[in-house]
Amino acid sequence: MDETRALPGNDVGWNTGSTDEVVAQHDWSGRDTLAVTVVTATAQLNGVDAIELPPLSETIDPDALCQLFAPLARAPATDGGTRGSIAPSRGRIGFRYAACDVTVWADGTVIVKSA
Repeated sequence: MDETRALPGNDVGWNTGSTDEVVAQHDWSGRDTLAVTVVTATAQLNGVDAIELPPLSETIDPDALCQLFAPLARAPATDGGTRGSIAPSRGRIGFRYAACDVTVWADGTVIVKSA
């Protein structure tokens, strides 16, 4: 993804050049949850403030979504007890939210398309 296409007000999102799609990359080490990234990307696609959207919980359990794709810590290494690197789980999930098709990938990529 090209960082020159970062969406205004969102340092983790990219516009694909299309008016009917927004792609955002969730920051696993940031303070926002994956659910916030989904809502923010959806709001950007719809051109509204996030508080104008229906609660994400009316579509999908936000806590379950975050837990499903939370990075998994590898077992402690045997060489001195240091922890291994963090590796995200695998897979994707798709759902409809606020008249948009949302796909969330395990690596934190969120793709929101007009339905």
